[in-house]
Amino acid sequence: MDTAGPDTACCAELLYLEADLLDRRQWDDWVALYTDDCVVWVPSWDTEEALVSEPEFSVNMMYLVGKAALLARLHRLRSEDTYAARPPVWTSHAVTNVRIVGRGDDGIEVSAKWAVLSLEPRRGTSWRGGWYDYLLVRRNDRLMIRRKKITLLEDIIDGPVDIHQL
Repeated sequence: MDTAGPDTACCAELLYLEADLLDRRQWDDWVALYTDDCVVWVPSWDTEEALVSEPEFSVNMMYLVGKAALLARLHRLRSEDTYAARPPVWTSHAVTNVRIVGRGDDGIEVSAKWAVLSLEPRRGTSWRGGWYDYLLVRRNDRLMIRRKKITLLEDIIDGPVDIHQL
């Protein structure tokens, strides 16, 4: 990979676009940001100070492997029978402190902080926050998301939470 590659502003723009697409519920455009072999992982807390480290052998809040898993999640979000998505939850994502933390042959490692305001008709307003760790890759002359790890600072979740609320 070119060591110069995309700069922080270019990477941040992709993260901001992803947040905006989630908030506007533009699901097809959102999933198009991901590679076919993507992984989205929301690890659970193993102790008060450490997250689980092996998603394949641990209990996770969410672990989606491949674009097909994202599409299945979107199918459930769009379904009238999905408890977590009915009535619809409105969100507003704030993504900050975007930094490139590594570059390699496999892509660009990017870290960011996040906060999401969710307006849930059944439960009221909630705030969640944490940090994102991404692996971004260049495909067909554009940056795409190959891996996203979402660290949620809460260790106990009260009520349903889905991908667009993180």
